Amino acid sequence: MIKAIIWDYDGTLVDTHIKNLKVTRKIIKQITGKEPINIPALADLNNYRVVTNKAENWRTLYKNEFNLKESEIEQAGRLWSEFQLKDETEVPFYDGIVDVIKDLGKFPHGIVSQNSKENIKQYLHKTSMLGYFKSILGYEEVGSSKQKPAPDGLLQCISELVQQEIGTIIYIGDHETDIHCAANASEALRKNESNLKVISIGALYDTDTDISTWQVQPDFSIEKVKDIIEIVRMINE
Repeated sequence: MIKAIIWDYDGTLVDTHIKNLKVTRKIIKQITGKEPINIPALADLNNYRVVTNKAENWRTLYKNEFNLKESEIEQAGRLWSEFQLKDETEVPFYDGIVDVIKDLGKFPHGIVSQNSKENIKQYLHKTSMLGYFKSILGYEEVGSSKQKPAPDGLLQCISELVQQEIGTIIYIGDHETDIHCAANASEALRKNESNLKVISIGALYDTDTDISTWQVQPDFSIEKVKDIIEIVRMINE
């Protein structure tokens, strides 16, 4: 029944908050010349986590919190991969994630993220996990107007992983935008008369977000990484 398992990256597979804060500070300083420590959203890790959880996607984050113009947002996007690859801050998998991926290795796995594809691939190669992921889509592979919660990236990943037009795709993410993206993808498949559907899992093991305020609710939500295995097996049966 399950044809593929697709993951968000930041906050779902890997704890990237500290590294992303450092990279964002460098990008904002280069573009604006301002000292990041004087910008509330970049003053400390807690503030950064709050604003990233609130923002629909990285483009709205840069617009609303840093007051960047559209041309500056495009410049920030171009700098992201370069600065990510240069920054050597260690980023760990969440405890238990590697075991979950290996346990569910019979399913094709993919990643749809707003991080850089090359940054993701570099990390997965370094940790000997790249071979488990048959499709990886970062923000570069999706047009600026088609970033999550638009379904385009997720639909592209599905097309790269799944040959048969029947069955269930699981998308796992920690942000309301991920859940909204999954719902939009499922609706797009329905409109195209596909027999595929997308089921979302809200990964809440690294957040104290009150998801009752989310406009789109996940089909399942978990607070422990290992619960992913139980949900996948239940759906597959």
